[in-house]
Amino acid sequence: MPTILQIVLSEVILIAIGVFLLWKPDLVWKLEHFLDVKGGEPTDFYTGNVRLLGTLMLVGAIVFPVIMLAMH
Repeated sequence: MPTILQIVLSEVILIAIGVFLLWKPDLVWKLEHFLDVKGGEPTDFYTGNVRLLGTLMLVGAIVFPVIMLAMH
């Protein structure tokens, strides 16, 4: 069983990544493709998907501790 400290650290990581994906999808694209593409830009579809992933991570950050504490 995970300890409270492990759950809290997981929460902090999920929230940080989720917020980063929501606020900076263009930077995420640059980090992923800085060696592949010269002067390219992400599509609206890509940025929408990155924001969706960020939202899902924030929802997971809410649901994850409830599930872990219910199992405990």
